[in-house]
Amino acid sequence: MTTFTESTTRRSHRPRAIGILVAASILVVASYTLSGFIASPRQAPDAVRSAESIDGPGALPRVEAAPAPDSIVQIERSIATWSANLAAEPRDHIAATTLATLYHARGRLTGDLGDQQRALGFAEDAARLAPSEAAGRSIQAVVLYTLHDFEGALRVAGSLFRADPTQLSALATMADAELELGRIELARGHLNQLATLAPGPEVDIRLARLAFLTGQPDEALRLAVAARDATAAALSIDGSGDLGFSEFAVGEYARLAGDAALARTSFEAALAIRQTDLGALVGLARVHAFEGRTNEAVDALQLAVAIAPQPETVALLGDILESTGDPAAAATQFETVRFIERLGETQSSVFDRVLLRFESDHGGASDDLLAKARASLAARPDPSGHDAVAWVLYRLGRIDEAASEIAAAGADGSTDARYLFHRGAIALAGGDGAAGRADLERALALGPALDPHERAEAERLLGR
Repeated sequence: MTTFTESTTRRSHRPRAIGILVAASILVVASYTLSGFIASPRQAPDAVRSAESIDGPGALPRVEAAPAPDSIVQIERSIATWSANLAAEPRDHIAATTLATLYHARGRLTGDLGDQQRALGFAEDAARLAPSEAAGRSIQAVVLYTLHDFEGALRVAGSLFRADPTQLSALATMADAELELGRIELARGHLNQLATLAPGPEVDIRLARLAFLTGQPDEALRLAVAARDATAAALSIDGSGDLGFSEFAVGEYARLAGDAALARTSFEAALAIRQTDLGALVGLARVHAFEGRTNEAVDALQLAVAIAPQPETVALLGDILESTGDPAAAATQFETVRFIERLGETQSSVFDRVLLRFESDHGGASDDLLAKARASLAARPDPSGHDAVAWVLYRLGRIDEAASEIAAAGADGSTDARYLFHRGAIALAGGDGAAGRADLERALALGPALDPHERAEAERLLGR
């Protein structure tokens, strides 16, 4: 199976980094929790993929080769070894690159943004120590993407690829960043280039994201299934690939397409491979909630929160607890979300769209929130940003402005359930009852693609 990776270990007398070092730093698709849905991933999201997926319709945590279930222990042992190497020789760019990769991998398993900041520091050191070496700059671009500095990731990856067109990992990161910045046609061109140069599941899963963002959910699911099947085949031949992520991706695109049964079996398959897979836990909880299995949904979300208390997961848990008649427990979860927002700039940046949506849906709409939504859109002019601005405007009763923003959010043809829900609500408020009801019905027909509090509001708007 073709991958976009290079080895960073070039001295035979050095301890070799664990097997995930090379692959885990490069291959990418989007978290935060999956609505961020977006990985988020995710992303990745968002796994040794972003525990946060990139927020926005169709986003998945970034695809990277996953370690074995006990790999945190392996990663930490390797961190100790390579830290000693770097302490003994502070100019060792290979050690710095390896540490960047290790911290990035651990951060994506645990959801710890502090590890991503440490990874970025080591990647920057590697690039400074050996500016002509591609490996350090490549992992730097990946970590910048994970931290939602999409312009920075695009700048570093673009510079690397222009200098050396064989650096397909940089081309992949360019396409990923372009999608997050709403530059659909640029991303499409680079993904088609990747598909020509290195066809395989890593490209197919990116093409699935593109298909979903442009209103082709069935094609997105088809590509995700093809990527899963190709990964399974490669795994049986040479042991390469992350079948856990592939099962998760099928589950998420099935959920978004309204296929609860396929989503459930795929999330369960991902969890059979990796019991602490955050994306699969949250996805399965959403399916359980849709099917009325509230206790199972709560159990899955509590486990996910124990692994990494990301704001979307915490908010979803609060919403479900509130629906069961436990407002005190729900209020505790909602305060946790707001506490995460106060933790600092990194959290606010990585989870900005999730936090905007949370406040809009939980009584926090204000002129200040609107200013934050507009700032987020200016920094990242993608459909998710327009949707966030539209929803705050709707909550503030500024319907004409909301209608303009929601139209911009759908310019690429999105059929995402949350977008349809928002567009329907705005249309109803603007007096277009037929269009509004049609969009709300379409959103509800997608089943688990809407979270429980969204379904409840859509049904209220329809008078049910």
